[in-house]
Amino acid sequence: MDVAQKKKSMDVAMLSHSISNILQWMNSLKPLANKLSRIDIKQLEKDIKQINDKVQTHHSDSLLFPQPWLQKVKEVLIDLNDLMEDLRQKESTSVGLKVKDRFKATLQVKKATDELKRLLNEEATDELKRLLNEEDAKGAAAAAVDTDDRRKFAYDDFVAVGRENEKKEIIDQLLNLKSADTDAAVPVFIAIVGVTGIGKTKLAHLVCEDEQVKANFEFEQISMNGLMGETLDVESSHQIPHHEIPTCTMTTTTNGKPRLLIIDDLRIAINKHDDLEKLQKKLMEVAGGRTNTVILITTCSNHVANNIGATYVLKLQGLNQKESWSLFQQIYGPITSTKKAQSTIEPESKPKPEQSLEIMRDCGGVPLLIVIVAKVMTKHSGVGGEEWIREALEKVKLIYYDDLPTYQKLCFAYCSLFPEDYLIDAERLIQLWTGEGFLINPEQQFGHACFEDFVPLVFHQAEEESDHQKYCGVVRNNMNNYLYRMNRLMHKLARQEIAGDENITVDVMGERVRGGTLRVSFNFALDLSCEIPDSVFQTAKKLRTILLPYNINNPRLPHEVKMTTSTCDKIFDTFKYSLRVLDLHDLGIKTVPSSIEDVKYLRYLDLSHNNMEKLPSCITNLIHLQTLKLSRCHVLKELPKDMDDLSCLNHLDLDGCLDLTQMPSGISKLTSLQTLSLFVASKKQVTGGLRSLTDLNNLRGHLEIMHLEQIKFSPSKEAAKDDFLKNKQHLEFLTLRWDHDEEDEESNVEKDKKSLDCLQPHPNLQVLLVVGYNGHTLSNWLASLQCLVKFTLNDCPKCEFLPPMDELPHLKVLQLRRLDSLKFIAKNNQADTPIFFPSLKELTISDCLKLKGWWENDIWDNDRPSFSCISKLNIQYCPQLACMLLYPGLDDELVLVESNVRSMRDTMHYADSTESTETSSSQSQPFSKLKSMVIERIDQSPPESWLKNFISLEELHIRDCFILESLPQGFKFLSSLISLSIERCEQLVLDIDKSAGTEWDGLTEWEGLKNLQSLTLRSIPKLKSLPWGVENVKTLKDLRIYDCHGLTSLPESIGNLTSLERLVLSECRNLDSLPKGMEMLQSLNTLIIMDCPLLLPRCQPDTGDDWPQIAHIKNKLVKENPQDFMDHL
Repeated sequence: MDVAQKKKSMDVAMLSHSISNILQWMNSLKPLANKLSRIDIKQLEKDIKQINDKVQTHHSDSLLFPQPWLQKVKEVLIDLNDLMEDLRQKESTSVGLKVKDRFKATLQVKKATDELKRLLNEEATDELKRLLNEEDAKGAAAAAVDTDDRRKFAYDDFVAVGRENEKKEIIDQLLNLKSADTDAAVPVFIAIVGVTGIGKTKLAHLVCEDEQVKANFEFEQISMNGLMGETLDVESSHQIPHHEIPTCTMTTTTNGKPRLLIIDDLRIAINKHDDLEKLQKKLMEVAGGRTNTVILITTCSNHVANNIGATYVLKLQGLNQKESWSLFQQIYGPITSTKKAQSTIEPESKPKPEQSLEIMRDCGGVPLLIVIVAKVMTKHSGVGGEEWIREALEKVKLIYYDDLPTYQKLCFAYCSLFPEDYLIDAERLIQLWTGEGFLINPEQQFGHACFEDFVPLVFHQAEEESDHQKYCGVVRNNMNNYLYRMNRLMHKLARQEIAGDENITVDVMGERVRGGTLRVSFNFALDLSCEIPDSVFQTAKKLRTILLPYNINNPRLPHEVKMTTSTCDKIFDTFKYSLRVLDLHDLGIKTVPSSIEDVKYLRYLDLSHNNMEKLPSCITNLIHLQTLKLSRCHVLKELPKDMDDLSCLNHLDLDGCLDLTQMPSGISKLTSLQTLSLFVASKKQVTGGLRSLTDLNNLRGHLEIMHLEQIKFSPSKEAAKDDFLKNKQHLEFLTLRWDHDEEDEESNVEKDKKSLDCLQPHPNLQVLLVVGYNGHTLSNWLASLQCLVKFTLNDCPKCEFLPPMDELPHLKVLQLRRLDSLKFIAKNNQADTPIFFPSLKELTISDCLKLKGWWENDIWDNDRPSFSCISKLNIQYCPQLACMLLYPGLDDELVLVESNVRSMRDTMHYADSTESTETSSSQSQPFSKLKSMVIERIDQSPPESWLKNFISLEELHIRDCFILESLPQGFKFLSSLISLSIERCEQLVLDIDKSAGTEWDGLTEWEGLKNLQSLTLRSIPKLKSLPWGVENVKTLKDLRIYDCHGLTSLPESIGNLTSLERLVLSECRNLDSLPKGMEMLQSLNTLIIMDCPLLLPRCQPDTGDDWPQIAHIKNKLVKENPQDFMDHL
């Protein structure tokens, strides 16, 4: 598709969106009736509807519209759309429309009416005449048929793969409904929701073909016209073939079975608040008056699925990697990396497995996309060149993008502004879409549903970030928001086929900027030396978005960048009537000029990571502002006093604004506020100003309340009974933070307890973090948080025990850190509890020096409970903790640092008290499923032969175990071990030949490590050579030895490590030569030798004695200073 065609396509989408908004907001013109006659208003409405009919009638042939005519109409209607919004907002304020507003708006409406009339009467171009010509109309019809044929391209081989679990879920729901044997007053709805091509219809077919379903239900299809069939219209049913709609007088069958109706691919345009209600009524009519009816609906719309009143909603996810690979190979054929498969018979462009797997990841597990890619790659004989990508994008555009609702087309195209592989904050993106006016429903739930409609075809959750950013396996940012990446194929579609000139990424020269450009991002970092190109200001006069992609992990320091006040003034002045979204984050701004108030339509303003101490008071004149981001403005001391004037403000992000001393009093009036990331309690106000939170019951996401130590209660007992947080049912994540001085801590105990008691959240809360609290006990309301998923208690020096939490049904993560007075976690009053912590997956206990046991009175007998589903256990610096719940089913990670190993011993013997070892399988033994373990600073001996059960262990790290003299018995059972590191174990002996004595057969022990790939040895002073037997580990790829001063030589048998790819020798100062056996290491491609002075002269090119042993290695780094090589480690 060329640039002109892309522009026409985007023009039509924007035009349709503006028309839809204008027709809804026509009532905003009523206040102008004294100046503008009703006849004029009706004429304007008539003209707009006439243009809308033209656009909608020829929607699929939009490229045939004359480009100049489309551009002119779009500009008029966008301006009119902006006027409507301005009138609507001003009319809703207490002041209302002023006389000058009425007069100015009247002139603008008359001008728009005249211009639209002129455009409608304008002589049709030759291109439009040809469109209206009968022969061309027939040609267009034939083209439509051809389009339908091409749409079916991907469905011919759309075979069902996987989905057995999903099928079972639906069938179980159906059978459970039948077994209930109660006639509901209304039909029961079950919804399957997912993106186009994810397999909703296939799943519905699988369900209907199941023998159990056939035996228990009378089946009937309603409007099941295939994936590209008709849609159910809310207003009328004439679009559906008459014979497919059951009437209310339909007779029931004599067999008495419940009826199962299938409505496939249900799509409606949600333009009004009552559309869903109308849809529900229509579905009741479809049920034909029968109550023993189940209606199974498939839909692409999460908003429909969430609000249809369904008893059960299955959100269909993408196929897993194995299923995706299977589907791909069904169509493309088998792909293998063996030499046999790479014979000359096959094309040279045949993809390698790793290439194909990478492409599969970009398909998001969506069968439709996998099929398209596989068929196009088959046609082009592999992945060579760009031809297959271009054709694949064309087909995806035709089948997916062209079928999206108009507002989702705009949302999709907007994503072209982000770089490839960019981490996208879902909440931020929804706010950007809302700021642009794309979302037809302002409620946040609608925005979330719209985003979910793009998952996993367009977006997939990011999972590969560092551990501290993960929450239960999903990457989130500091606001606890999910982070996503755009699938690369869909990113190419947005940039190459959709965006055109409207949405562009500007380079330093600004060469792509056009008059029709509406949204820009930049592929370079803005600063004094590299500012916004002049072409943006001179050419793009209607600019609506200026977007700077976030560098989430590495914001710049204040001295690294500075945006001048004059540049800000230039932005505000040039785009004051058009700008909707302005992103100025991380630009070193010290002063925001007062001219910002001129950008009167601004809805989204991001000033995060800047250096201003305050904002201009006139910023509260931005009455359309919906989102204000000020996160990480570390020197910001105050907010404007009249914040309540920002009546449209939905999102106020203050995360990391640590210098704020109080909140403005008017914030309590911002009842539409949905995001308030930080609230600062103040000692200048009674109850610290917390009463300002009382009416903000639309808050959701994360709220942190800081400086709770400053709260002062009035003498009245009622003061502490306010429900500041209890009614905030949408709040998910709450942080409560005290910051006490060390002096006068005793007086804080009662005050902190009182403040915590009055901060009871709604039971829907999912994450709670309490920091710096000085009370002896926590509030009892903690046990009432039945939806709590994660609880963290940090730096609470006087807390002695926790309230009952073991029965919280959804608690998955419990973290207790630096609790100096904690003696036990729970009282012994839970003996009747059948399951302790039924959902707990992760437990962290750190720096609790006085903690002796889980219970006040230790439980040592066989009745001691165990965790039922724990995966990660991290215990650090708890030397007295001996008695706690057992953890035989631990299956992911165990970390023990300077802590008592008694609980580990007891867990090892757990099987002895439950079943005999003869009858228990190896997979049921304690620790048999554990994947990773860290043992550090343990001064007690672990259980004898303690490693024998660890048959699934993949990572083992042993550090600072000063009493460890040899590797423990059972080492050979670690058959799954991939990575092993042993560090700072002073007494450990690894390299003595004990093969003759057989007490510890090193040869046999190391041979048991059949999957070991990485071995690191650091600061093992008694190590003189490689560990005895390690040369027989044929799978070893990475060997690193650091700071082993006793190491004098490496054995000739090192040549047996035929898989070794990387060898690092650092600070081994007595190692005086390299063995000749290194010549045998043909897989070795990286050798790093640092601070090994005796080896340095021996490894010099050509002249060194050891050069022949290492000459064949591709990457060699031999230096004396280890600092030179930190980047290579």
